[in-house]
Amino acid sequence: MPKEYRFVVFTPAEAAAALENYARHTKRALPPGRIENAEPIGDESPVGRLYLAVPDGPPTIVSFTNEDVCQALIGACILGGIPLPRDIPKHAERLRGRFALRIGGEAVAIEEAPNRLRPGRPR
Repeated sequence: MPKEYRFVVFTPAEAAAALENYARHTKRALPPGRIENAEPIGDESPVGRLYLAVPDGPPTIVSFTNEDVCQALIGACILGGIPLPRDIPKHAERLRGRFALRIGGEAVAIEEAPNRLRPGRPR
């Protein structure tokens, strides 16, 4: 049986903004510095790296788990007005060297928020 997938692909700047916003929203302290870039590391379930420029030194690297990246990308879609289905699995992937949010398939679903309606419950 064929499966349908939808991908939302993020530029490095969009991914960096999503990770920064996620860190702020989850009260995760970021080291001082100006955010330069974000990069997915790995293929199947990439982790995220956020690069912060510091004066007179190499950039500071902050790592995020795949689940963190997925939640950050979901948050960026919600803030950007990109519609996402609630009951379809979502997974963060690396697509052509960029962060991508895969919607559909057999990925493990990440809960968007605990108070959202679940499929099959009366609305």
